[in-house]
Amino acid sequence: MKLLTFITALFITITSCNCQKATTKESNLLAAKENNTNMNQESNVPVMIYEANSRGYFIKLKVENRKIYISKDRNASDFKTSNVISDNDWNLISKLALAVELDKVKDLKWPTEKRFYDGATHANITFISNNIEYPANGFDGGFPPKEIATLVNKIVELGEK
Repeated sequence: MKLLTFITALFITITSCNCQKATTKESNLLAAKENNTNMNQESNVPVMIYEANSRGYFIKLKVENRKIYISKDRNASDFKTSNVISDNDWNLISKLALAVELDKVKDLKWPTEKRFYDGATHANITFISNNIEYPANGFDGGFPPKEIATLVNKIVELGEK
């Protein structure tokens, strides 16, 4: 009788351990899928390069993979500094960038023409997705086309911090 009780208790213990292992495996698979989904969304966010210059001013900003790279040297071939973008800012930037119709970026109309008489810097933004560049048509610094104004202003704000 004692042997039967012992075998039953052993059987219950072994099967309950397997249930925990299965549950752990399932939760690990779910976490991996969620992480993979986030990575796929991040990889869909195009790289953005913003550049603004005038006679005495230059800034080049590159947004890529939760980082912003900053160069204020017109003659530099590489970016001097970089900053990590916070989760809230990255979520906003990625949402706005994914909403941009890349094929139509070159046709965006600028709202002002102050750069033609030195009233503003000459600015431009280029989106790079799948190794294809989508440059805008140029615009006045501080006055981007309305379709991308929130995105450009956020990038500039992060670059000036």
